[in-house]
Amino acid sequence: MYRSFGLIEVIGFVTATACIDAMVKSAFVELHDMKRTGSGMITIIIKGDLASVKEALELGAEIAHRHGEVIAMKVIARPYPGLERLLDPEEKGEKE
Repeated sequence: MYRSFGLIEVIGFVTATACIDAMVKSAFVELHDMKRTGSGMITIIIKGDLASVKEALELGAEIAHRHGEVIAMKVIARPYPGLERLLDPEEKGEKE
C-alpha cells in the first residue's frame, strides 16, 4: 500500500493542536511531524492512505478556520522516495 502525505500550515499553536486532534481522531492517519516555520506558522505533516489523508485535511482546515487561520494545504499521493526522505526526520542521516 502506498503512503500519502498531507501538509497543512496554520497560524498558532492552539490552532495546530486542535487540527491534529481532530485529524487523527477522524481518519486512519498518523502525525508524521510538526514544524514551526516562523511568524507563528506551524506546518503539520500527516501520513496515511490517500482517502484518509484527504478526509483528515478537509476536517483539519475546517477546524483551523474556527480557531485561527489556514495558510496552505497540500496532499502528496505516492511521494517520490527522495521527497519522503526529506520529510522524514528519522531517515535524514541514513544512506541506502
